[in-house]
Amino acid sequence: MLAMYSTIEPYLAAVGLSAVGFGGIFLAVFGAMKVFGDKWVNSKFNERLEAFKHGQQREIETLRFGFSAAMDRASKLHQREFETLPDAWSTLIDGFNSVLAFTAAFQSYPDINRMSDAELDEFFLESDS
Repeated sequence: MLAMYSTIEPYLAAVGLSAVGFGGIFLAVFGAMKVFGDKWVNSKFNERLEAFKHGQQREIETLRFGFSAAMDRASKLHQREFETLPDAWSTLIDGFNSVLAFTAAFQSYPDINRMSDAELDEFFLESDS
């Protein structure tokens, strides 16, 4: 058996040495892939994160611009309202006073002091209805 072992010993040594060599190479490649792969994955993640942040910032700026434009529009509308409302109110009061002065001549009121008691009772009965 020793003779057989001595015959295959160089082959076993070569296989063992090859296994150790390939194992070492595998560990070196695996270590390099882990280090460089981790850096590559982190760089890709950071690129996508920055692109996402940029998109979010762009959307925020678009919304701010829209909000600012709406607020400017509303403030201009309110300013215009404050400019025109006093003029409109003044015109309305002038129109009311003109109508009041025009219709005052057509209104008549009964002279209660000159009515008799019977006429006064009849007037009150008619005005209650």
